[in-house]
Amino acid sequence: MNKTKRLLSTVLAAVLGRFEPRHPRGSVALANAVALMFEHGRETLQIDPTNTLPATNKYLGYMRGSTQYYAKTWDGGSGKTSFPLGISPDAPYQTGDFLTVERFGVTEGSKQGLSLGAITVDDWVYAAAGGLVGSCAQGNPGTVWVIGKATATVTAASQEISFIPISPVLWTVTQAATNTYAVATPV
Repeated sequence: MNKTKRLLSTVLAAVLGRFEPRHPRGSVALANAVALMFEHGRETLQIDPTNTLPATNKYLGYMRGSTQYYAKTWDGGSGKTSFPLGISPDAPYQTGDFLTVERFGVTEGSKQGLSLGAITVDDWVYAAAGGLVGSCAQGNPGTVWVIGKATATVTAASQEISFIPISPVLWTVTQAATNTYAVATPV
């Protein structure tokens, strides 16, 4: 009797299985999302309508815009809304343009950015206003999102600077002693 029940349940399961939708083996249902980040760490976003346009320079830094699907250039702030997402190799020209943001802490290799001013090799760098990269060793930036370590030296603003990125961390930079930093309170 038990053998018969098992046989009937196996046959019934096989017959019912034919009416279920077929999915490729190993497939996974994905959440409905407009912007996606792929395994290579690049996220596709739209330029925020409030961003100053055109942003004709490549290698500017971007943060989250007015919605989760928008990006705008860094504002140099130290709050949660100023968290730097990454650098974009794109130069959005008008509202509605899409851009790729190479996220910090996810993509491999060094990054290119545009300098706020002079930066010396091995300086810690931070997300400065206008999507630029600033040196923690220059001036007194205060509490900033540190994004990496410079791998080159530049002498002026708006020059391409390469740096080894880190996941952004909030630091309070003081000039009491050169290159003295304190970790700020997380936001």
